[in-house]
Amino acid sequence: MSKKIKEIQIFRHIIQIILFFLLPGVYILAFSELKSIFQMIIRGNFNFIQSLPGLIEFTVAIIFTILMGRFFCGWFCAFGSFNDWIHIASKKILKTDFKISEKLDSILKYIKYGILALILIFILTGKNDILNGTSPWDAFAQITNFSTVISTITIGFIFLILILIGNIFIERFFCRYLCPLGAVFSLISKISILKISKPTEKCGNCRICTNNCSMGLKLYSIDNIRGGECINCLRCVETCHRENPHVNIINTEVNSATASSFVVAIFAGIYGITNFGNSISIQKGLASSNAVISSTVSQGIKYKDGDYPGTGIGFNGGTTKVSVTIKNSKINAIKTISTEDTPDFYKNVENIIPNKIISTQSTSSVDTVSGATYSSKGIIDATQNALNKAK
Repeated sequence: MSKKIKEIQIFRHIIQIILFFLLPGVYILAFSELKSIFQMIIRGNFNFIQSLPGLIEFTVAIIFTILMGRFFCGWFCAFGSFNDWIHIASKKILKTDFKISEKLDSILKYIKYGILALILIFILTGKNDILNGTSPWDAFAQITNFSTVISTITIGFIFLILILIGNIFIERFFCRYLCPLGAVFSLISKISILKISKPTEKCGNCRICTNNCSMGLKLYSIDNIRGGECINCLRCVETCHRENPHVNIINTEVNSATASSFVVAIFAGIYGITNFGNSISIQKGLASSNAVISSTVSQGIKYKDGDYPGTGIGFNGGTTKVSVTIKNSKINAIKTISTEDTPDFYKNVENIIPNKIISTQSTSSVDTVSGATYSSKGIIDATQNALNKAK
């Protein structure tokens, strides 16, 4: 049994490490895109086709979670992986063995729904600027530039430290109690085709599955679990000496190693197909044309037709240069000429910010992307610099 446990958990940690470096911003950008959708719905200008280039991470995460449950949280989320490693290190080095009561744990898990509701209320009332600088994942995303984080995301950095301290004592502290995106995933994952079945009559009194659950679920009292708070780490399947828990896909029992490999392939497939579709839409110019056609906001500013260059300062003082195309006195396209910004985050911001500007025909009503605030400002300021020349 120990060999089985080692193999599957090593596979999970390998996937976590790969995606931590390959797609570090998926979680941060997915939540930012969720906020963008909510804002567009409020403003009455939501168009999925138009918005798709800026909704890749959210689209992938939602489709994947609906199909497979919260594997995203347990296997692919960089922030969740970092939390895992902090807790593992604390158990090895500090020998922590803190246990929270089941009753208190079940109560605290509702906090994340309150946080999600609070954020949506701030967006609904147009006061989401109050939250700027308070996001722990903004601090996490930019932690390599420590001085900037301390000076501009001070509250977010303090929250990040508190989360890490909490995670030393309680495994997946952030995921259990505080993650607003986890709150969304918890709700939609309950219709997934994957579940873990565990007939309680075969359990006995060992509670080994419950004691090894990353999310502290009372597995000893349930026959199966589908989505919800479960992040599908599969430790319950591995640790049971009776081999009672099993992965079940569409009511068919599946080997846990096969299931995890299948799920990783599904995630890669959805991400690849979605990004391919995104690149096709950009090449055909659908995002820009649809944005202009569906624009519902008029700022009363007249621009002269033509192409105008503009510059702005992005992350870590890097310069971003863009070219803004004005056609029929409207903002028709925004293209990056060059940037000294961080490539991974800038790429995602580049897919989001220009479409928002084109949709609203203004830079003033466009919010920055969580986790990439300075990269966003670089594009926004560069665009505004170009628009000043086009007036």
